[in-house]
Parts: sequence; structure tokens; C-alpha cells
Amino acid sequence: MKSILKGLLVIIAPIILWSCAGPLPDVVWPLPPDPPRIKYVTSYHRGGDVSPTSIATEIILGAETAFTIRKPSGIHVDKDGRLFITDTAKADVFVFDPEKGKATSVTSEGVRGFFKPIGVATDSLGRVFITDSQADRVTVLDSEYKLLGYLETQAPFNQPTGIAVDEANNRLYVVDTHNHHVQAFALDTLEFEKIIGGRSKEEGGFNFPSHITVDNEGALYVTDTMNARIQIFDKEGRFLRSFGQFGDVPGMFARPKGVEVDSEGHIYVVDAAFNNVQIFNQEGVPLLHFGGYGSDRGQMILPSGIAINDEDYIYVVDSWNERVNVYEFLGEKHKAREAKGGGS
Repeated sequence: MKSILKGLLVIIAPIILWSCAGPLPDVVWPLPPDPPRIKYVTSYHRGGDVSPTSIATEIILGAETAFTIRKPSGIHVDKDGRLFITDTAKADVFVFDPEKGKATSVTSEGVRGFFKPIGVATDSLGRVFITDSQADRVTVLDSEYKLLGYLETQAPFNQPTGIAVDEANNRLYVVDTHNHHVQAFALDTLEFEKIIGGRSKEEGGFNFPSHITVDNEGALYVTDTMNARIQIFDKEGRFLRSFGQFGDVPGMFARPKGVEVDSEGHIYVVDAAFNNVQIFNQEGVPLLHFGGYGSDRGQMILPSGIAINDEDYIYVVDSWNERVNVYEFLGEKHKAREAKGGGS
């Protein structure tokens, strides 16, 4: 018994000392003396990270250890603040709820049959849509994570990856990577509607597209990975503009992945080769980048997916480090929280 207690003290003592060391300095971009625009908040590696359970208790009791991220790929944040994280190594989709301090996964809820889940999205009904690039299908679950079925399409999927919901315009979009196009479905009926794009280097064409998002106006942003650009379409799928090219300076891309838009219209693009996230204005002019290679707070290695919630908190999949990094855009939403005394 004494040896057990001694062992626990060896484990717990450093944790207690660490917790008493005081707050760590903020990690922000850009660096001083410029005013900060992006702030690192925290990282999630396991279910226990969203739980109020103490670190020491987790070590002793093993709380939430079943929901440990291993090889994350895609991420989505729903209207209730829950994070849906696809994990290709676990062939699962984790659901972390920071507000309620809970964690689960779709397989632990009874859904089986995933091979390589990549993209995930939800709608206002609570339905969950999951792309599987190995099974070449899109799974549809209800709000209780029960299987509803699979998307039916006139053009069979060939490695579907990114997925996005446009509630206002009744659309569900799926990036069909090896077919070099985007498939559009009616969100209410899930019936196939149209194909956007096709293999090409010209405007509106794709070369292995991977990720997708929709802004508040219904504009569609698609990462055209092997053309090293972001392409923007209107809600009818008509090409509007694009930006980016292969290169190694700010504003260019090497391996673009996730794409998102914040409440002020800034465009965020993850680059797995640069190990950062670049921010652009609507004209494609680079404004800032954050992250950087490493495993320290706010750094990333082989990042992939990205999601932004209604309060402009940014969630980036840090694949190699087996975690999701959380940042805050210090814009108008942040200023409003500060004014109310509820800043991060």
C-alpha cells in the first residue's frame, strides 16, 4: 500500500507544482509591438481535456481515456458548440462538448462501418454527415447518432473528403476528390442536384480538391489542392474568383488543406507543408499567418481541417501532434465579450 501511495505522489507532485506555477504567457500573432490579432487558447487531445475533471484525477481514475485522438483529419463545430473530429487511425468520429464537459464517439454510440472518415458536418436537425474516403460514401446519422443511411448520387463518389452544409440555401456539398469536382445535394431531401467543376487548371476546374466551406452569404470556398489555390463560387455554383499559387512566400501555398471564413469575412487557409494557417481578405490579399512548426503551445505539424464557431474561436486539426488547437480571433466579437466582461 505504501509503495502505491508513494508512486501516486511521484505522479501527482509535479502536477501540483505545475498547477501552482501561475498562468503561462499569452501566445499571440503577430508578435509585439504589433497589436495581437490571433491568440492561442488551449488544445484538446482526449475527452478529459473538455471535462472539468482535474489532471491528477484523470491519471488516477483514467477518466475519458477511451476518447483519445490519434490521427485527426477533419473538424466541425455545431450550433451548440460541440466539436466533431474525424480520426482516420481510430476509424471513428469523436464528439467533444466543452460546454457540458462531455465526450463520446459515433462508434461508441453504436455506429460501425467507418474505414477512413475525413469530413464531417451537421445541420439544424442534428443530422451528422460523414465522408469516408476509403468506403467512397457519405454516412448520414440522426441527432442520436443512429444510422439513417447513405447519400445516393448519380455519379459514384471517388474518395469524398470535405463536406459543408448551407442551411439558408438548402444545400449539402461534398468534395469528390478523385473525380475532381464538388457534388451538391438538396439538404432537406438529400437528393442529388448538380456537379460543380471537373478536372482542369482553368477557372472553375479542380485538380484534387480537398476541403470546403460556405460563408453567411452562401458563397462556396473550395481548396483546389493540387492547383494550389482557393476557388470561390456563388450559391448557384458559378465561379466568382480565385487566389493562390504554388510558392514558398506568404500568400502562396504548398499543400493547402482546410478553409474557413470568420464573421468578418476573413478567409483562413491551412497549409500542411508550411505548418501554419494563413489569413486573407476577400480579394485574396494575405494579412497574417499563425502557427508554425513544432509541438509547443499554438504550434502545429501537418495541420489539416479547420472550423470557426459563431464567436470567432478557431479550431485547427494538428494531425502529427494528435490534437486540436484552439485560437481566438481578436476582432469585433472578442471586443464585445471584453466589453461585457467575458473575454477569453
